[in-house]
Amino acid sequence: MVRNSEYKTVVFIDDDREMVNVYNSILERKNLADYLVHCKDGQEGITYLSKLKKKELPDYILLDLYMPKMNGFEFLKAFEKLKNLKDSVEVFVCTSSRSKEDRDKVMKYHFVNAYLEKPLSSEFLELLIKDDINLQN
Repeated sequence: MVRNSEYKTVVFIDDDREMVNVYNSILERKNLADYLVHCKDGQEGITYLSKLKKKELPDYILLDLYMPKMNGFEFLKAFEKLKNLKDSVEVFVCTSSRSKEDRDKVMKYHFVNAYLEKPLSSEFLELLIKDDINLQN
């Protein structure tokens, strides 16, 4: 597939493989699946992002909070240290947690744009990829 340079790339960091498969199948039907990259936990996400050149960086990261290996909180700490990334990529925390403590903890990071409750709609992902959405704080 030839990528449309107007579309945005999203890295989805979440251990819920079933949800990722659902999103991928919906996006495939709309020829947008190539714009969604999946990492199964925070460690895989940091490793993936650290290897990218500036021009290859995603536009957005959708981050779950509760995952094995490296959770979302640990990811945010590690991500904050990657100067070239935190100033270039928008982060959306998407979680099933309704905890005010969790929300307050992640929103302290200036590069976190929003705290979203799961499940995210496939329409939201499509709008994000097509850059038809603006969730600036």
